[in-house]
Amino acid sequence: MLETIDFYVNGLFNKIILWILAASGVVLVADAVGFLPERIQAFINRNRLQEELKLLSSLGVDIPATRRNNIIGKLENINKEDLKGRVESRIKKFKINHKVSVGSSNRVSGTSYYDLMGATTDHGSAEVFARDITALWRRLIVDNIIDSTDIKFIITPKAGSPLLGAAVAKILQVPLLLHNNPYKFSSDPADPRAIFDCFILPEVGSCGLIVDDSSTGGSKALQLIQDVKAQGWVVNDFLVVFEPMLKASSQSNAACRLKSVNVSLHSILKT
Repeated sequence: MLETIDFYVNGLFNKIILWILAASGVVLVADAVGFLPERIQAFINRNRLQEELKLLSSLGVDIPATRRNNIIGKLENINKEDLKGRVESRIKKFKINHKVSVGSSNRVSGTSYYDLMGATTDHGSAEVFARDITALWRRLIVDNIIDSTDIKFIITPKAGSPLLGAAVAKILQVPLLLHNNPYKFSSDPADPRAIFDCFILPEVGSCGLIVDDSSTGGSKALQLIQDVKAQGWVVNDFLVVFEPMLKASSQSNAACRLKSVNVSLHSILKT
């Protein structure tokens, strides 16, 4: 009797193994010929990639260094001072040479201002300054100033310089998100597409990079960061072409306020 039970159990176990192998084979074939839904394909490929990365690591391949080199390899290599000088030369023609007031919540006055927001409505100009921004990004990576280089999306305030953000996203080959403030619509349940214009929403845990022409007091950026984190996304760095210092003496400038929420502001030029 016991032998009969053992035979039955062993036979059932073998059949289960064969069923699993057969199902696995069907799934792999379906994946290869493109019959699987995109979500299932992404799950399979992600797990397969993780296994391949583990194998490469075990063989002595430095994956983080390789990824870092791949990122910076396509970006312009220019030292900090040369980049600063180049940007100073480029933005001169966009300078407003009379008294202006800036700031959405705490306005301050200055004797001049660079209207780079207006300048980057031109596609060519946006692309030029996007190359400067990505050259800054390369410098930050090389100098080990930033923590994470694994950027999954660029995010820019819609009320800022969206074409500049789009040009940077194109160079870095990642999607662009535009932040709406105020939100486009209200809904029940709350929908992130009311807050962010995007083709596809990033996955939870994805790391983004904020890009804009400038930031004086950081009010737009603070709201953006709050909304980004509410979606489960991560943001650590904010890149701008220039950083007005009109509020520096009061410690209410963008860099200080962003530091309080663990986001670093990086600029090519301080004005």
